[in-house]
Amino acid sequence: MLTTFGHLPSREALSLFYTISLLLALGTLAYLLYAYSASRRSVSSSPAPAISATVPARDWLIHGLGALWLLDGLLQAQPLMVTRFLGGVVAPLISGQPAPVAWLIGVGMRLWSLSPILWNVVAEFTQIGIGLGLLFGRPDRGQRVALWVSLLWGTIVWIGGEGLGGIFAGGGWLTGAPGSVFLYMCAALLLLGPRQWWEGGRPRHILRRFLVGLWLLLLVLQAWPPAGWWTGTVLGGYVLSMASMPQPALFSAPLYAWAHSLALHPVIWNALLCASLAILAVLWVTRPDSRWVWWATLLWVFLGWWLGQDFGVLGGMGTDPNSGAILLLGLVVYGDLAGVIALPRWHWFKRPAPSSPS
Repeated sequence: MLTTFGHLPSREALSLFYTISLLLALGTLAYLLYAYSASRRSVSSSPAPAISATVPARDWLIHGLGALWLLDGLLQAQPLMVTRFLGGVVAPLISGQPAPVAWLIGVGMRLWSLSPILWNVVAEFTQIGIGLGLLFGRPDRGQRVALWVSLLWGTIVWIGGEGLGGIFAGGGWLTGAPGSVFLYMCAALLLLGPRQWWEGGRPRHILRRFLVGLWLLLLVLQAWPPAGWWTGTVLGGYVLSMASMPQPALFSAPLYAWAHSLALHPVIWNALLCASLAILAVLWVTRPDSRWVWWATLLWVFLGWWLGQDFGVLGGMGTDPNSGAILLLGLVVYGDLAGVIALPRWHWFKRPAPSSPS
């Protein structure tokens, strides 16, 4: 059955897909204009929440998360998603999964195959709707609704679209484990916390502990022998598979060079990766607010996002920019909370409340 999804869509299928997408896009645009108009009217009647004026890190996190969800929705709108999503993205996730996870992915594939066009449009505009809600919604209503919807939808995507980030199927730091959507959901939970958390600085401690746990989890996954990362076939072959995808030579040339070195010296390279993750865990326990530790981590995550994940969307038919993007956003937010950097205040369709008459 899955082989049928390797063919190009018919003209009728593409026409239906774009018709539905256009109608939903017009509806989304109408809602966006209405939300913008309503937000401008509400600003004049009530002052903006104090959180927007006191904790810019929260604004950057929620709007950055919204931008990532919006990007995911636009990537889902690629025409080949109608016919190649199951065979090219979802089907490979089943390999190596525990039986319950493989069964859940199989159920999702059967449901999707009943109407690929409809489900692709649903996925596309659910993610676009979440993104727009986080970007333009009111903090006390629209944004919170979008956060709760993102948790529900994110659970479905994390299981059926990411296979739990590959944590039970040989995933590691290079693949983006434990999955970008899992990190989206963690960010949503943090944003749903009481506003007093942000005013008191509690998110900084939560983020620090989360990053320590993440480095340790990735260390275990990267060092786990059955995953195969100690062999040149798996380690070098994974990077080579991304390098061979159509993309600018500026991005592929370093991948080809690194894949060649990984294939020749897999033990040395994987030992270095594991050691780096262990060092990061120690540093984030002992010196979490150090400026040089923050910058070194930022550089490490960016290199992993490029050389390990190929920016998520370059190494194939990507549906999201992988976990590197959301990790970089989290590090930027932490840097502001820890005083390492100072983020500018976010002015997104907001006007200062008019002064009261004297």
